[in-house]
Amino acid sequence: LFFFPTRRSSDLSSGINAEYGGSHVVGSIPLQALIKAADSYIEKEGVFLIKEQQKIRFIIDRLGLNSVSEFKPESKVIEYVLGVNRHGPLQSSTVQQFVESVGARTSTPGGGSVSALVTALGLALGQMTGWMTYGSKKHEGAEKTVTSVLPVLHRTIDQITPLIDADAMAFANYLVAQKMPVTNEEETLRKQEALEEALLTIVHVPMKIMELGCGCWSQIEELTANYNSSLKSDLQVAIKCLEAGIWGAYKNIMINLDDVVNDKTKQEIAAKARKLLESSETMSGRLLASLEK
Repeated sequence: LFFFPTRRSSDLSSGINAEYGGSHVVGSIPLQALIKAADSYIEKEGVFLIKEQQKIRFIIDRLGLNSVSEFKPESKVIEYVLGVNRHGPLQSSTVQQFVESVGARTSTPGGGSVSALVTALGLALGQMTGWMTYGSKKHEGAEKTVTSVLPVLHRTIDQITPLIDADAMAFANYLVAQKMPVTNEEETLRKQEALEEALLTIVHVPMKIMELGCGCWSQIEELTANYNSSLKSDLQVAIKCLEAGIWGAYKNIMINLDDVVNDKTKQEIAAKARKLLESSETMSGRLLASLEK
């Protein structure tokens, strides 16, 4: 059982001449319920928060959830109580573990997973540049730009990082399809269909990396127009990482397209990937040139 008001509890109590004592959650509460409540207060108060933990701390304070007893998210939020891990094994690994797994004598994680990570790192550096510009007296005019750019970068990073594991999983499924038995015509057909489907999934993951990465070039461009100049090299690295991640995803698409049987599908995917790559390279070159001026 849970309760959270759409208005402040203190506002509600004032109409009935009652003293406001805070709020209390009985049992557990879904994570999204807290986030939605936080978003409502954030919009009302004009506060700039984008991270999950920040929003949880914020809404705990606004609803007075610690007033009766301490509100511990790890024991009150359903997803945390159940130990729902929204991150795959690669995404959850340490830097050292990930590097070692990439360098191991295994097919995965490979270029696709690395491309996803590099793309996310480029966006993360862009996000860092935005945060280090936000609130700076020297860059007061950049506040409007930063507050529009940061949520997009943050959301995109959250969408890209799961693809680190998705790429490895897609290849694992392809290996399973390769091992399907072929003892008659029906099994042969079933294996061909499974392999085609697995290949298209393998291609879909890096395509998603390209789409998400390219979708943030306009935000990176906005940052280059007004940013904390002490972070120039960080922004340059952000641009090169974003370009490299997208390029890597493109190469993963093209090498796997060779085995796709459907020519029409193959041509459509190749054309889309080339268009995204060309757009990325153009944006990267232009932004890096502008930063050298």
